[in-house]
Amino acid sequence: MALALIAGAAAPAVAQAGGAPPPGPAAPAQATGPAAPTKAPATAAKAEGTSGAHALPLFPLRVRWSTELDGPPSATLATDGTRVFVPLATGGVIGVTAETGALVWKAEVSTTVAPAVADGHVYIVGGDALQALEAATGRAAWRVPLSSGISAPLVARSGWVIGALDTGEVVAWRGDDGTEVWRQKVGAPVVAAPAINGERLYLPGADGLVRALQIKTGAPIWTTSLGGSIVTIAPLGARVYVGSTDNFFYCLDDDKGRVRWRWRAGADPVGAAIADDDRVFFSSLDTMVRALDRGHGAQRWRQPLPWRPRTGPLRVGNTLVAAGIALDLRGYALDTGKPVGEFALTENRLEVLEGLPVVITRAALPGDYLVAAIADGRLVALEHAFGLPAKPLTDIPGEKIAITPPS
Repeated sequence: MALALIAGAAAPAVAQAGGAPPPGPAAPAQATGPAAPTKAPATAAKAEGTSGAHALPLFPLRVRWSTELDGPPSATLATDGTRVFVPLATGGVIGVTAETGALVWKAEVSTTVAPAVADGHVYIVGGDALQALEAATGRAAWRVPLSSGISAPLVARSGWVIGALDTGEVVAWRGDDGTEVWRQKVGAPVVAAPAINGERLYLPGADGLVRALQIKTGAPIWTTSLGGSIVTIAPLGARVYVGSTDNFFYCLDDDKGRVRWRWRAGADPVGAAIADDDRVFFSSLDTMVRALDRGHGAQRWRQPLPWRPRTGPLRVGNTLVAAGIALDLRGYALDTGKPVGEFALTENRLEVLEGLPVVITRAALPGDYLVAAIADGRLVALEHAFGLPAKPLTDIPGEKIAITPPS
């Protein structure tokens, strides 16, 4: 796998988060143990990189550091911004420092599911159990058994850990001690990563249904039926962007789940969408990455990719990053699609990237950078080669993180 990079000045993000949510009800009977963390005020989430006219581009690239692993990764990387967490095919999960790639710890728990990271913990599905490790040390914090296998990646945020089981159940645990807060049976297995935004949990279903639930109780808020299995979901502000196997990319109103607009792609959308103030960006299996108007869905631009993408785009500073099956890195201008550069890790271009890279945000020069796993068993950090003034981190438009922690 390799990356295409679409570079250019992105519009500055504007937060659309509302006021602080009201306090939640008393804890359900099964939720015992230490008190939940204090609820944070309503703010927007930090962006995956800087934005605005002075944001640093990713090109030209250089290797910041390279680290040899004991073996290839067994699942996609995760990060807390300070450390990068790598599940290994040879067994175990390691934590390395994002600054230098040096090994910090290794935990003897094996997984083929991407870890979830939040609130100082790394959450891992290992065998028939969900385990929490301390992000700083790798020490086990808690472990709870799973009644069946996991059908989609874990999601963790603001004290919650959400797991979708292959029986069609969705389970919410308290992140600090593993207490089960609620369990909800839905009509079909969740087939892509759920998403949390504000007080809501969004579930993409194999039955073509998009479900919005209350994060505190699992109670349904709305359900919308679309034309195919839901393969990607991204709640951003007052909109929920959804990709379906009917080859459409949908924009739903977050109030009642109504379809506001849809865009027909040449093949299924893949991976989660991302957005700036004006545009929403998504990849599809017809080897395209597109920018659509967030308000009415008109296409702003499209860029053919040299390979089929394997996930949705990332954002690094003012560069959009798409991952696919190829052997090098390529860059395109964000506004026009013109090629702006390419990069190969070695002359023969035989590297194969494993899973989606992670973005490390950094206000200091030379700005945000990527950490990628190579299938031959290496971690590589790639950063901008020179150094331009970087603005402080700004907000993803409207992505609310002030949710009520489990109690």
